[in-house]
Amino acid sequence: MWSDHKVVRRCGCGPVAAYDLLLYLEQKHGRKDSFPSTRQEYCRSMERLQRKYFPLFYPTGINGFLLTIGLNRLFHDRLLPYRAVWAVSGRKLFLRMADMLRNDIPVILSVGPNFPLFWQKNTLSFYKMNPDGQFSIMTNVTGHYVTVLEMTEEWIKIASWGRSYYIRISEYKDYVNRNSNSFISNIVLISQKKQS
Repeated sequence: MWSDHKVVRRCGCGPVAAYDLLLYLEQKHGRKDSFPSTRQEYCRSMERLQRKYFPLFYPTGINGFLLTIGLNRLFHDRLLPYRAVWAVSGRKLFLRMADMLRNDIPVILSVGPNFPLFWQKNTLSFYKMNPDGQFSIMTNVTGHYVTVLEMTEEWIKIASWGRSYYIRISEYKDYVNRNSNSFISNIVLISQKKQS
């Protein structure tokens, strides 16, 4: 939301998630010099990457295929040993997410748009954890990318537009089955390439 660009503010969640993933992986590989030190520097760097790798189509943003193609080009250009593919079997979604987190790779998760009835306004709730450990709904979304940081059997901890929230796994599954589908509500599966 810091960006001066209307299109990025409206539908730039995919490039933001991709840029945050890139920053994390570059730090993991010892490239700390690429980390932005100010808000302005973060926006400038993210917007440069967005223009080069992640085309946005107002007002819907970017689909999973284009996001994955951009990530693979980015990994190649930055000499990072990773490969990205879009979407896994709906039955294996949470297993693959857990595998990525175990391998210290953040997960880009899509809360897909309503499909096939795209004009409907069904949403998924994002929660905040209160100091007493209880959860309360903070916002509702559709057609949105987030970064998964942690998982339990019941909850997924995510980052969305730089804020931390939780998604109840049972509600995500229900949203996908009733209001979207498991192809557009899915993940970017990232694996580390074997060193030859």
